[in-house]
Amino acid sequence: MRRQLLVPTLVLGGFVALVTTTGLAPSGDDGDADRTDEFEMDPIARREIQPLPRPTTTLPPTTTTAPPPPPTTTTTTVPPTTTTEPPPPEPEVEPSAGGAIVCPVAGSVDFVDSWGAPRSGGRAHKGTDMMAAHGTPTVAPVSGTIEHRGSSLGGLSWYVHGDDGNTYYGTHLSGYENEGAGWVEAGTVIGYVGESGNAGTPHLHFEFHPGGGSPVNPYPLVAGAC
Repeated sequence: MRRQLLVPTLVLGGFVALVTTTGLAPSGDDGDADRTDEFEMDPIARREIQPLPRPTTTLPPTTTTAPPPPPTTTTTTVPPTTTTEPPPPEPEVEPSAGGAIVCPVAGSVDFVDSWGAPRSGGRAHKGTDMMAAHGTPTVAPVSGTIEHRGSSLGGLSWYVHGDDGNTYYGTHLSGYENEGAGWVEAGTVIGYVGESGNAGTPHLHFEFHPGGGSPVNPYPLVAGAC
C-alpha cells in the first residue's frame, strides 16, 4: 500500500504541494518497499515561474550650471592730444640806442672797422663786412623804398632809398624777402645773409650813401645800432 504525503513548499511566493509517495509493501515483496516513487508537482507548480521584476531606479537628470559670463569690458582709446606749436615769431628788430638806424642784420653778427682795406684789383673796401650765419635775416635799416637787384661782384643785393634822404646798400645775399613790396618800414625783412658774388664766406656787405651820393664809412652807424 502506498501513502501520499503532501509536503507544502513555498516557492517564490506561490504555494506548491509536493506529493511524496512512500511505498509500504509487505515483507514478502520483491524489494520495492524501499523505492520511493518520483514526486509529482501540482499543476500550479508546473506553471512557468516568472522572475520578479527588478526595481528600477531612475536617477534625476544631472543639471550642470555654467558660471555666468564675465562682464564685458569696453576699452575706450583716447586719441593722443596733438599740440600744434605756433610757428616761431619773426625776430624782433630793436632800433639802435641812438635811434639813427636799425641794425641791418637781425641775428648774431660780428664785424670790425674795415673801411679802406685793400681788395682785389687795387680796390679799397667801401663798407663794413658784417659776419653772420648763412640765412640770417637782413632788414631795412630805415623806412623807405626797397629795390632788389644784383651785380657781378656783390651778387644778390638790396637798396633802401630812405625817407631820411639817404641810401643804404646790402649785398652778398642768399635770397630776397618782400621783393617788389615798394615802401617798407624800418626793421622789415628784405633778404638773407649769404655768400653770392665774390663774398667767399657768408656775410652782409653794408654801405651808407648820405644823400644818395658817394659812400662813407658806415661803421659808426652799425656800431651804434648792433
